[in-house]
Parts: sequence; structure tokens; C-alpha cells
Amino acid sequence: MLVPVALLALLHVPAASPSTRGLVELTTRGEVLFLPRHHVQPFDAWVYSRASASCADVEAAMLDPERWPKTFDNIEAAKATRVGDTVTYELELTVAFSPTIHGTITRVAPGRLRFNDAETKAYSEYALEDVGDGSCLFRYRVVEEKGKTSGWVAVLKGLEKSSGDAGNFAAAISSSRGFGKPERAPRVPVGRAAADVVDELAGRGTAVTIDRTGKRPVYVVRRRVDARFSDVAWSLRNKKGYAEKTAVIRSSEDHGRTAEYTVGGFGGRVSFTTNVVDNVDASGVLTIAETPRDGDLSPGDGGWSWRVVPVEGGADVELRFGCDVIAGSALLGTIARSDPIARESFMLHVALSLAGDLVPGRALPFSLPVVARTPTPVVDVAAREAADAAVGAPH
Repeated sequence: MLVPVALLALLHVPAASPSTRGLVELTTRGEVLFLPRHHVQPFDAWVYSRASASCADVEAAMLDPERWPKTFDNIEAAKATRVGDTVTYELELTVAFSPTIHGTITRVAPGRLRFNDAETKAYSEYALEDVGDGSCLFRYRVVEEKGKTSGWVAVLKGLEKSSGDAGNFAAAISSSRGFGKPERAPRVPVGRAAADVVDELAGRGTAVTIDRTGKRPVYVVRRRVDARFSDVAWSLRNKKGYAEKTAVIRSSEDHGRTAEYTVGGFGGRVSFTTNVVDNVDASGVLTIAETPRDGDLSPGDGGWSWRVVPVEGGADVELRFGCDVIAGSALLGTIARSDPIARESFMLHVALSLAGDLVPGRALPFSLPVVARTPTPVVDVAAREAADAAVGAPH
């Protein structure tokens, strides 16, 4: 029995999957996104979420597309036929630019469903697991067919070439929320098991959680990389280089305590100035916080912050992005008001681009030395950076 159980586990979750307990804790606050690699086709990523209902109820809802218009705000009409464990469906969406969707759902096994797009051959898989409190944990994998994208993502990429990751995630989040409603979950503190999940995912790619405790959602993006602390610090501090490294920043200027940006995407442009606060504490942890000062964005439109922690073998980087870039563009605002998926795409696109393009290095997998040992106190950060520079020039 060991071989079948092991194979089933591999089908349900990625290699070295996070613990169920940690995911249960973490998804209490909403979805968790995991992107193994940025800007890679075919897109292959994961969304972890949870519903307050039992998995049997969730599975029944998934296999009944004709009731989806009552569950999803963006589905206007649905037709479906069922033969055994396979459902064929046709959906008419209210989403801007989106075509009619044709697909099939196959109940591979109890608690495991596979969705196929008839036109692109892309697929997604839900692995459902009942947990002790009566809720249902989702492990949701989304995979593009090589060389093809969905109609929705194709339109987004036509407007903004580099938006494939965000577009796919936004569509996946929209689908998952229809069954789980995690955005309505209580905002409670998470425990050590939840933190371990993020640590694990951050060392294998990019982990994204969503903090909804404030005025607007904040996307918390984590990466642990094998780049030196000084290389990461140099890349994030060099604001002038932002426009050279990432497509979402069209122009950037560094003035020390202030910076100027033009953020572009989806036909919109937003130009603004930020206040910059750069600090390194006694243990060597770097924080850089930016908040809008003037221009198309105002101080009330949020901001973002970086936190870089030196760890053995590299650096642990966290970006908290809560800047409402949509507020400064009439075009983006108009689209976002009519289409909540578009709003998710815009915000995620900026956050994923900054974390994916500005942070150098490859994934640094989870290991005991990285977790168990606290960073060596560094009072003189200039000395650390000079020592690093002696080994080799920064990126």
C-alpha cells in the first residue's frame, strides 16, 4: 500500500508539500498563492484556499455548473450535461473582454476534480481535504497548455505582454473564491505551522498571501534566494534601475529620500513621487518603505515596503504591496470597477513583477540552518557590504 499512497500524494500536492495543519492555519486569512517560476510558459502554479462547508458539499457544487450563476458574480448563464463522472459545460461570462468558455469536469476520485478547457487544453485540478473543524481545504493547481493561453489571459497579455502570471492567478483566484469565499474569513493571527508553510514555499519559488486587515488588500510576497545580502540591497535601493529590470515600471528616478515612477500596464499610465525611508537595524535587517507623495497618487493611496533578512546561503525577501496604482488612472479605474478580476490582475501584476524582476538569485530551499539560526548581528552595514563587494561586484 505504500506505493499507491505515495503516488496519490504526488498527484495531489507539489514536491515537499506544506503540512495540512500549516495550510489550515494560513488559509484562515484567505488564499495562498505559490509560483515556482516567474514569466514561464506554460504557467504552472498553485492556489491554496478553504471553504467553510464539507468537501462533499464543495464537490457537489463544483459538479453542478448550472447553479454557478448563483455563486459567481461574473457568470451570466451556464449550460451543462453530465454523463457518469464527467460534466460538460458552457459558460457565458459578464467579465470584460472574456469569451464564452467551454470545458469539462472529471471526478477523478472522491475529493479530486480535474477541469479542462476545451479550446486551449489547459487544465486545473482541485484536491479537497476535510479538516477537523468541518471546513474543506483546497489544493488547486492551474496549468496552461504550452503555447496557448485562455481567452481572458490572451486579452490581458495583448494589453500588457508581461501580465501572464497575474492574469492566470487572477482567474484562478476568481474560480476558487466562488466555492470558498475566503475573502470573508475572519482576520485572526496565524501560528508557527502557518509561518513554516510560507517559509517552505518561499524557498521553492514565490509565495503570496493576502492581508486584508487594513483599508485595502496588501499582497505579501516572499522569496528566499541564494543571492548575497548586498546584491539584493543594491538592487532594491537602486531605484533608477527599476525601469531597466521590470516591464511594469516605465520610468524611474532616484533622489535619495524621494523617488519618481511611471507605472504602466493594460493601456494605463500612473506617474507619481514617493517618500523613501531606508533603514537597517542592529541585526542587519534592511527595510525600505515607500509611500506616494504627489502626482497621480496621493498619500492615502497606500504604498509598499521591502524587508530583507540575511540568512545562511542568501537572503529572505518580503514585499508588502498595498499601493492602489489603479486610483491614478481613469482607464484602469473604469475597467476595474466593471470587472473585479481585472482589479486583481492589475495589483498582482505590479507586486509579482517587482518581486520577480528586482530580487536577484535563485530559490534557496528550506533547510535547518536557515531556519534555526538567527542572523548574525551587524551594526556596521557598510562593512558587510564592503566585504561582500570584495568577493564580487553586485548584479
